[in-house]
Amino acid sequence: MFYDLKKMLSPFEAISRHDSKFTAFNVILDFTLIPYRYYPTGEELKAAHEKLLAWPHKEMITEFLTAMTDLQPEGFRDPLGEFYMMHISHGHLGQYFTPEHVTDMMAQISIGDNPQPGQTVLDPACGSGRALLSAAKINRHLRFYGADLDHICCKMALINMLMNSLTGEIAHMNSLSNEFFRGYRCRTKLIDGYHYPYFIEFTDPNESLIWLHPRPTPKEPAAKPFDPTPTPLAQQPLTQGSLF
Repeated sequence: MFYDLKKMLSPFEAISRHDSKFTAFNVILDFTLIPYRYYPTGEELKAAHEKLLAWPHKEMITEFLTAMTDLQPEGFRDPLGEFYMMHISHGHLGQYFTPEHVTDMMAQISIGDNPQPGQTVLDPACGSGRALLSAAKINRHLRFYGADLDHICCKMALINMLMNSLTGEIAHMNSLSNEFFRGYRCRTKLIDGYHYPYFIEFTDPNESLIWLHPRPTPKEPAAKPFDPTPTPLAQQPLTQGSLF
């Protein structure tokens, strides 16, 4: 998938004039997530609204986001991840995201043509969430789960989930060592016939459906080394397999 990123690049260059590109991009991601966060009280919601109004470069960020939205009129596309890879990371730490036509093929192979609503899809190294978006092209009513060690990637994946009203979880964690940092539950709320997306942030790994929960401590000393129990995600109905 080719994206003409020029309209995104112009406002970004204005935003990043006095900061590093990584800092400027992170500012854009944080601004984008404010309206989607769940606020349990009216006071917190009011404070978030005031924060948006006072946010530096909000006009340029809005222009950036408008240009990004225009590049995905049919949804389930990833111009945000493409922009990050082409203009910010430049392959930093090996961050070259899988091309969309490849993730589309992987999704077809992994979950088939007729997955049922509520079945789960997991990408343990999700990057910007591109493989999850490919699965959503087949059936948007699945449950989508992604994890990544890079927090910026997690924010991009979260934004892609929210902008497409997908439900599931994005976890900032090390999928190899099972070290957990924070998670984001993606939900939607039905209001006047529309599904409004929102997310809830949490730091307790026990709330995650991706993190591998340890077995309960036995009464007698265990003869075997620590053996993690399957993640709760494994207890739910599965597709033919995860994306990786």
